[in-house]
Amino acid sequence: MTHGSRPDGVQETAQAAETLSMQLIQILSLRQGAKRLPILLTLLLSSLWLATATAKTPDVRILIDVSGSMRQTDPGNLRVPALQLVNELLPAGARSGVWLFAEKTEELSPPETVDDRWKGKTRSQLKRIHSRGLFTDIEQAIATATVGWDRPDEEYERHLVLLTDGIVDVSKVEGESAASRERIVSTQLERLKEEGVKVHTIALSNAVDTDLLHLLSDETGGWFETAKDADALQRVFLHMLEQSAAPTTVPLKGNAFEIDGQVSEFTLLAFREGDNKTELTTPDGETLSSARPPPGVIWRAELGYDLITISNPKPGEWRLQGVSDPDNRVVVITDLGIEVGELPSRILAGEALRIETWLTDHRQPVTRPDLLKLLSASVVRTSTEVQSPPAQEAPAIAQAPPAEEGMEPGPDTEPAQAQSNAIDMTLDAESSRFQATLNTSSLEPGTYQLQFVIDGGTFERQLVRHFKVSGPPISVKFEQRSPSEQLPTHAIDVIIDAEPELIDPGSLAGYLLLKAPKDKETALELSPPKQLPTGIRFPVLQPGEYELSAKVFAQTLKGNPITFAPDPGHFNFEFEPPQALQDEDESDADADFSWLDLTLVLAGGNIALALLIGPTILYLKGPSKTGKNQAKGAAGKAGKTKKRKAK
Repeated sequence: MTHGSRPDGVQETAQAAETLSMQLIQILSLRQGAKRLPILLTLLLSSLWLATATAKTPDVRILIDVSGSMRQTDPGNLRVPALQLVNELLPAGARSGVWLFAEKTEELSPPETVDDRWKGKTRSQLKRIHSRGLFTDIEQAIATATVGWDRPDEEYERHLVLLTDGIVDVSKVEGESAASRERIVSTQLERLKEEGVKVHTIALSNAVDTDLLHLLSDETGGWFETAKDADALQRVFLHMLEQSAAPTTVPLKGNAFEIDGQVSEFTLLAFREGDNKTELTTPDGETLSSARPPPGVIWRAELGYDLITISNPKPGEWRLQGVSDPDNRVVVITDLGIEVGELPSRILAGEALRIETWLTDHRQPVTRPDLLKLLSASVVRTSTEVQSPPAQEAPAIAQAPPAEEGMEPGPDTEPAQAQSNAIDMTLDAESSRFQATLNTSSLEPGTYQLQFVIDGGTFERQLVRHFKVSGPPISVKFEQRSPSEQLPTHAIDVIIDAEPELIDPGSLAGYLLLKAPKDKETALELSPPKQLPTGIRFPVLQPGEYELSAKVFAQTLKGNPITFAPDPGHFNFEFEPPQALQDEDESDADADFSWLDLTLVLAGGNIALALLIGPTILYLKGPSKTGKNQAKGAAGKAGKTKKRKAK
C-alpha cells in the first residue's frame, strides 16, 4: 500500500488522530511553552500521516581492490578497519553489498537491506580482504556489482564506491587492457549514467589511473578522493558514506554532545592518534572506557579510531575525553531524522547554489506548520584541505586570497556576518523545507564540508555533506599598456574569456568600473560578446593612479547562475599629459574630447578580440550621474558616448 492511498477506515483514524493532535498542540504549547517540542512529537509521531512520499533509499555497492600491489600500498590491510567503520555507520534500512576484485570479482556481502543481521554477517567476512590478486579487472568488477540495476529506479538512490590502487589490468596479452578501459569509458559509463548510478572513486596510490577515476565520478555526479596512504582510508570512507548514505547525527560542540529522549541508540566515532585513550563521560558523571564498558555498551577499539555504541542512552550532555577531531561523529538511531536536498559534488567558483534541509519522521517529511514553526535550521560551511587552483592556458589575474564570505539566506532571513561561515536557513511554507543560497564567489578551489543542523529547542539533528569548488570558468585580465607605433597613448586593456564547455557565452553580462584621479569614476555595461576571448581598451590621457574593477554574470550550460568578480586592477601612469589637457585643467573649463569617439581594436598573438562597445571610453572628468547609476545597477547602453564636466 502506498502512502498516497489509504483505506477508508485508516483515513478516518488518521483524521481523528490529527484532530486530537491539534488539541494537544494547543494545550501543551500554552502550558509547557513552544520549546517543549519533544513532548509534542512523542504524542504525534505515532499518529500523524505525512502527505509527502519518503525519500529515496540509498543502495550502496562497494568494490574493494585486492590485487597484489596492495601489499605495498596497504601493507597493514587497513582496508579492514576502514570497511568496518562503514559497516557500523551505514543507516539501517539502506541497501548495501560488498565485493572484492582482482582478476575476478567475488562477493563478500550480498546486496541486501542493512540491519543487525547484515552488519554482523559483513563484520565476520572482513578477514577475507587480502592482497593476492593477479590483475585489476575494473570492468568486470563494475559489471558484477551493478547486476540488477537495469533501469532507473524511483525507490532507490544508487551509489557505487570503487577503491583501487592501480590501473585497468586484465591480461598480459597486448591491447586487451586498453580495450577493457575503452569499454569502461564508453559503453559502461554510459550505462551507469542511464541507470542513475553515482560512482564514488578512491585512489590509493600514485600509480592509479586518476583520469579514469575522475571521469567515472565527474560524469556521474559522484565523489573522487585520494587517500594519501592507507592510514587515511578510514576518513576517506567516512566521506564516501556521507556522500552516499549519510547517517543522521547530532552535533559535536567541542567534545560535548546532547542526547535527547527520542534517541534509542547512538554510535560515537572518535578518531585518536598514537597511544591516546578515548573516554566517555555520561550525563551522570560516570566515565566509560574500552577497558571497562558497562552492559549495553559495545566498544570497538580499531587502529586509529574507536566506535562506541550505546543502546537506550540516558538523555543529557555527554562528553568525549580524547582528541577533538573534525571527523568525529555521533550517529543516532531515532524516529526523528534529517534530510537534505541533492547537492552536486562539484560546483564552479561563483556558481550560486540553492540548498535545503527538512525534518523527517520515519524518513517521511514533517509538514505540519504548527510543528515546523517550533524548529530552526542552520548550515555551517568549513574548508577542508584547500587545493591550489590548476594551471590554465587562458589568461588569469593574480589574486590575493579573498576574505571568505558566508552564505546568503533566503528572502526572509537576516544576512550573515561577512566573515561567518554559518547562516540561519529560512522555512519555506510551501515545501516545508528550510532553504538558503550557497555563495561560492569568494571561495578558493578546494574541498568543503556543510553541516546541516535542525534545532527543536531540546533536540538537534545534523547531517554532513561535502562538495568541491573548481576554479572560476570565467577569466578577466587587466593589462597596462605603454604608447607604441600602433597605440599612440597609454591604455588599460581588459580581456574577458570563459570556458565554452561550461559557460553559455550568450549569457555573459556585467560591468566595468574605472576609478580615475581626482575621484572620477564611470561604469561601463558589458554586452554578450560575439566571440571569446573579447577585449576592451581604455586610453589613458592623464597621469595618476587608476583602479579598474569588474563584475561578470553568466549562466552555466546547465542553466545555473554564476558571478565572477576578480580583484581590482591597480595602475600608476607617470607621463606628461598633452598641453591641451594641462590648459584645460588650469582653466577648469568644460570640454568635450574627440578622444571619446576613438575606436581601437586590441589584437595580439592568437587572441581574437571584439569590442563590446563602439567608442573606447576615456575617463578624464568627474563622475557623471549616469556613470554612478551604471556603477550601482550596471545600467546604460554599450557604445553610448558620455560628456563630462570638470569640477
